[in-house]
Order: sequence, then C-alpha cells, then structure tokens
Amino acid sequence: DARFLQRAMSLVETHLDDPDFSTEAFGKEIGLSRTQLHRKLRALTGQSTHEFIRTLRLKRAAQLLVHHSGNISEIAYQVGFNSPSHFTRAFREMFGKPPSAYAAQHKESENRE
Repeated sequence: DARFLQRAMSLVETHLDDPDFSTEAFGKEIGLSRTQLHRKLRALTGQSTHEFIRTLRLKRAAQLLVHHSGNISEIAYQVGFNSPSHFTRAFREMFGKPPSAYAAQHKESENRE
C-alpha cells in the first residue's frame, strides 16, 4: 500500500501541470480502472481520486508560493488549474486563506528564522 501511494503521488507529480490529467488518465497510467483506483485511494487516504489529485496540486502550489517568485496566476497554471479564480477558491478551501495571504505569512515567518 505504501508503494502504491508513492507511485500514485509520483504519477500525479509528473502530470501536475496538465489540467487535462483526469481520473481516467490516472487510472490508465497506474493500471487500474477508474472505479478500482477510486476505491483504493478512498481506503488508503480517505479521499476520492479527484480530491487526491487536487490536494497534491494545492500542496505543490503552497510550496511554490513560499519558495519561488511568480505571480498567483502563473503558479495556478503550473499546478494544472485552468482558472486563477478557481485555483484561489480551491486554495482558500484547503488552507483557510487566499494564496497571497498564505505566501505573505509564510515568507514573513521564514524571514524571522
């Protein structure tokens, strides 16, 4: 199961910037049907396949916001979102604040260390 999760995360990372990387494509690449993949990810992570992909995209975006320069739109596209406003909404849902506030807060705390 740990190897499966590692492989799944690696696959998503490979396709992070591809907004068309779907649950179907993910299943095909990992060698499971969409339904089998959904069941396995749900059992291991408590997330649907779509949520799993989205979570990895948003975590990567959070890293990029703190450690790299670039505006929010660029980062949104880099992690596979077609729309900066959709990205901002999803980011706020996951982290409780918009990307700009998250970046400012974390860059500030890094500067203090």
